[in-house]
Amino acid sequence: MHKILILLLAVFSTSLVHAQTDSLTKEERLALDSMFKNDEFVKLMMGMKKKKSYVDVNVGIGNGIFSLKNNSLNAGQAITSKIFYTPSLGYYHKSGFSFIATGFMANDEGKLKMYQYAISPSYVLNNKTINAGISYTRFIEGSSASFDVSPFKNDFYGSFTYKKTWIQPGIALGFSFGKQEEYYDTAFWFFNRVVHIRDTITTRLYGLSAIISATHQWDIYKIFGKKDAVQLQPTLMMNAGSQRWDISHSSSLNNRRPIVQNYLKSRYGDGSSSDEFKIQSLGFLAEITYYYGKFYFQPQIYLDYYLPSTTEKRLTSLYSVLAGFSF
Repeated sequence: MHKILILLLAVFSTSLVHAQTDSLTKEERLALDSMFKNDEFVKLMMGMKKKKSYVDVNVGIGNGIFSLKNNSLNAGQAITSKIFYTPSLGYYHKSGFSFIATGFMANDEGKLKMYQYAISPSYVLNNKTINAGISYTRFIEGSSASFDVSPFKNDFYGSFTYKKTWIQPGIALGFSFGKQEEYYDTAFWFFNRVVHIRDTITTRLYGLSAIISATHQWDIYKIFGKKDAVQLQPTLMMNAGSQRWDISHSSSLNNRRPIVQNYLKSRYGDGSSSDEFKIQSLGFLAEITYYYGKFYFQPQIYLDYYLPSTTEKRLTSLYSVLAGFSF
């Protein structure tokens, strides 16, 4: 279980994204998760002069699962051919505080399942000079699924963007942690007696990420009429991070039989391992948002080029399409 990779996030108003690495084990693939997610739109309705509290309802469709805020978890997306749906409901207070509830859905064995939920309180300070935000996301287990679901349950994320220059520099930091449990159960005959071996393998994961970004935003008003506008925002970023995982076993037979204990540890791992903090990839995010009154439509595409040595393809492409109403 070496090299679990990490990193990716897009820093813009409080956002996200990321990369890929060497051949990944099941545990390493499970450590990667998340979703392209729009954050607070500074302009609820284009042309609004005063800040107002509002409710936002949207649904996203994409080819990957992404963290609501901390996209370092997206490194090395294992599933990019599957379609995921992400309905979301958020309340944004004019003070900068917000609360978002999101569901994660996908087709599994012929059925559309809500396999995970997330709630995310956050605060954003946005003015003519800076855009800074901090958020916490709690992931909640939903229906069981046959595909891998991220074991990360807690996600802290903070970002800062300086807006006074034409190219706006930004930095973002994220910290995520969680755990997963796997169960090993087998039986065999031993001197005319059936012997059962049961073990619970617990893996605790911790991820730290950092992103340096550069972005510029164009706002174009009255495209087809007085109520519409387009916002264009390309973002370049450099992604870095580290990850640590602790593996432990729990089995009464395991504790009494060293040969069984050594077998389980050699198969599933034991103790602690980590990847050192390092630069992982370079990324480019292209985002276009079309507004018409309270409705908006937002396609995004993210290209990520993995830098360290690898036998896998270096270039990964992820996309998302978001549509919603703010009122």
